[in-house]
Amino acid sequence: MAGRGRRVRQNEGGSAREPPLSRARVESVPGPRWTLNSDVADVLLRGARPPDNVMLLSECLERVRHRGTDIDGNVRMDVVIQRPERFIPDDDLREMILSLPECQTYALVYRAVPLLRGEGITSVLQWGGADENADAKRAVRDELADERLWNTVCGLLNAAFNAAKDAEARGKVVMSDSEAAVVITGAFESVFEARWSYVESGHVDMPLGLKIFDGTVDGVVVPPVWSFAEVNEISGVDELEVLDLESDGERDMAAEHERDRVATGQHCVEVFVLTSAMGWPYTKFIPANARCVFVRREMVRVWRVVEEQIQMWPNCTHQCLNKPYILLGTPGIGKSLGCGSYLLHELLHYDAAKVPAVAYFVDGSAYIFHKTGAMAGRVVFYEEAKAAV
Repeated sequence: MAGRGRRVRQNEGGSAREPPLSRARVESVPGPRWTLNSDVADVLLRGARPPDNVMLLSECLERVRHRGTDIDGNVRMDVVIQRPERFIPDDDLREMILSLPECQTYALVYRAVPLLRGEGITSVLQWGGADENADAKRAVRDELADERLWNTVCGLLNAAFNAAKDAEARGKVVMSDSEAAVVITGAFESVFEARWSYVESGHVDMPLGLKIFDGTVDGVVVPPVWSFAEVNEISGVDELEVLDLESDGERDMAAEHERDRVATGQHCVEVFVLTSAMGWPYTKFIPANARCVFVRREMVRVWRVVEEQIQMWPNCTHQCLNKPYILLGTPGIGKSLGCGSYLLHELLHYDAAKVPAVAYFVDGSAYIFHKTGAMAGRVVFYEEAKAAV
């Protein structure tokens, strides 16, 4: 992968007086130091704090012994770094200044980090491997328009991701009280921070009238997942056809309304997609198995029923018993995977005071997701489910 075995240019080094970043070597990123949850800013700064005092352009001109009066030096470098060609027209002079260790740090802090965050990349997990998240990375690269800076960003983040994944592979910690229990590093964050997208119908200019959207804006799903009232109604055209047949061919108003909506090209969300970088417990957190699950209306209805029961818990008396719910399904298109994974995601986001832990049982094994206490944010896997209870 990019970032491994890369030879560092001479001007990336420096003396002991220079910022920590300038003394860094991409290949020296310590394996155990970075986790999949590490912030991209921390990685790019090698764990150092952002610079407290930003130099003026005049100080940089002094450093490279430029004595001319053709440049306004009374400008902070965090401003210059945004449009360096505007403030330093000469190509050679601009390259000399941008090669200064301090300016390399400014470029990472004030240009690269905001662009990464603007594309939703705030952690090493969201950055992914060299071949992952390609569209977001391409957008950052194009906006930077600086190949050397982009290579530095890629080298540091790819190396951090590799180190975190290597540490994860080595770090399945054996619990002291049970040889069958291991902590799966990064699994909690992967499910909790799963990425939303959705498919919308009614787009006449798209194949089959369907269009895919990345549905997360500042962590909020847009549009919101269906309400209980919406999922408690039959809305699919195929389902309405069945309803017509069951009523001896008599067409009801709900069916007519749905067909009219489709015919007129009104936009409507057909399915949500939830993507976990590490996969799901159902697939044993092996990303190659399945990272995306489809969330359909009937799955949201299951969650609304469960949520309604959870909301009653504080008011329950000794006569109010928790109801067990059984969901029946048949093998085929992944509804069991989708429904169980979606329920898990929603329970992890539910109030920790009411739901402090979530247990996921599959194939005779168990995954315990801890939301509170000393184990908060960790997933413990038990090979034998009985060892977990």
